[in-house]
Amino acid sequence: MITGTDLLHISLVRINLDRTDLERAGVIDSGERGDKAWSNFGTDMDTFIRKLAAPRRDALASIISRRAAAMANVNRAEAR
Repeated sequence: MITGTDLLHISLVRINLDRTDLERAGVIDSGERGDKAWSNFGTDMDTFIRKLAAPRRDALASIISRRAAAMANVNRAEAR
């Protein structure tokens, strides 16, 4: 189950992803081939995600999951 804090972390990670992150993970192509995808990501992220092929969507989910978990770990450590 996703908590409100989890949702906040996911949202923060999503809006802070840059093109290099997506290219490295294979979510979008690098260079000119990825220009349209990068533009779509920035313009309408929800539609971009819905239209991604499953392997690319899984790669994006992996990035977001790892970073959100790291953010949660930092928050837990700071709360101690």
